[in-house]
Amino acid sequence: MNKIIFGLTIMVTVAIFVLTIADHGSARTIRCGTEIVRVGDPTIELLQKCGEPDLKELIKTNGFIIEKWTYDCGSKRFMKILTLKGGKVHRVESADYGTGPARCQ
Repeated sequence: MNKIIFGLTIMVTVAIFVLTIADHGSARTIRCGTEIVRVGDPTIELLQKCGEPDLKELIKTNGFIIEKWTYDCGSKRFMKILTLKGGKVHRVESADYGTGPARCQ
């Protein structure tokens, strides 16, 4: 019985670790053409590499302004939502499928 519980614990731990690493890597970059933007890159670099977003949202929280920029990556790809804080890319998330021509990956 203890061997079964130990084995299940190991399997769950490994599964959580693998899922965490897989999600962590994919949600930290956006590719626009041949250019890659990473978490930590300046907003100006994002603009230079990917151009203006399809949607800009300003959010005020605790006296700080957070920007969320959405890029429509095309009907066969997920849209990307980038959170900007302090003039830098803070987070990259995937949303639903886009609707237009492919702009990013």
